[in-house]
Amino acid sequence: MKAVTTGAWLILFSISLFGQTHDPFNGQVPGQETWFGTFSIIAFDPATNQLGVGVQSRAFGAGAIVPWLEAGVGAVATQAAANRTYGPKAIALLKQGLAPDEVIKRITDEDPGRDTRQVAVIDVKGRMAAYTGARVIARDKDPKDHVHYGDYSGSVQGKNYSVQGNTLASPEVLKAMAAAWENTQGTMAERLLAALEGGQSKGGDSRGMQAGGIIVVQPVADLAASLQADRVVDIRVDDHENPFKEMRRVLNVRLSGNHTTKASQLAKEGKFAEAIAEQKIAIEMNPKNEQIHYMMAVYYAQSGDTKNALAALTAALTRQPRLKMDVVEEPAFDKLKNNAEFKRLVGK
Repeated sequence: MKAVTTGAWLILFSISLFGQTHDPFNGQVPGQETWFGTFSIIAFDPATNQLGVGVQSRAFGAGAIVPWLEAGVGAVATQAAANRTYGPKAIALLKQGLAPDEVIKRITDEDPGRDTRQVAVIDVKGRMAAYTGARVIARDKDPKDHVHYGDYSGSVQGKNYSVQGNTLASPEVLKAMAAAWENTQGTMAERLLAALEGGQSKGGDSRGMQAGGIIVVQPVADLAASLQADRVVDIRVDDHENPFKEMRRVLNVRLSGNHTTKASQLAKEGKFAEAIAEQKIAIEMNPKNEQIHYMMAVYYAQSGDTKNALAALTAALTRQPRLKMDVVEEPAFDKLKNNAEFKRLVGK
């Protein structure tokens, strides 16, 4: 037998040593996560027939994986080691008339990996159910799992909503989410975001923040003929140091249209002061949009406020110079056509 040199032994030892690394993330690949340490809320509003899901996670793209909804049917949040088949399967079973608890039993019974899953389901009768697999809890209580040890997994149900999460700082995360949902006024989307922010105020996902999303759906009588699809709100932040701040900004852009629509109606009724007040809210929510500034200029001009009309017009033209062609054709600006500042703005 040929002797092995000291150098050869060192090489073999090095291969052995570095070939057995300890991975505290259990094989998770950044940007391709399959385990979504997550907190979410599913809800139904009987007054509007809207269904919604809101989610936040320290995992890339959670807003694309966790929520599943169909207007007039139900909503699903699938997380932890998220099984993407849970969403479409659950929706199909709800359509067959099964209650949420029956749906969850069916999809988990068929899944060998159910112990690593967390899922919640709600239907348009306000019935809901949630499931947290035994391994989800075990991960949070395993002293050898340093990333998750000491964390909390579970769910809380209330009237027409359920909040659930894993890898949470404490049970207080879910309690704060429930309280925020119940005590917040506004649209479904605003209440969902408030619930997520409530959870974050108590520590949220113990690993930090990264991604989130909010989806709200509502039945449309004639979807083919409607200008508004059944998705009332669909926003997502895949990767951000503060996804709550970014979701709030994006949601404001989406909801600013509610105020511009109201402002337009008020202006048609000759209520220019009220129209201007609504338009100011829209500008605060969506300050980069030139159309909102342009219509503010129109309302100011209609109200006889030349100074503010020119200021709003300047803001609009700064963002979109091509609007000059529309300005000269707008009847609301007829009384400004001899104004020196107006001429300078439009190049006349």
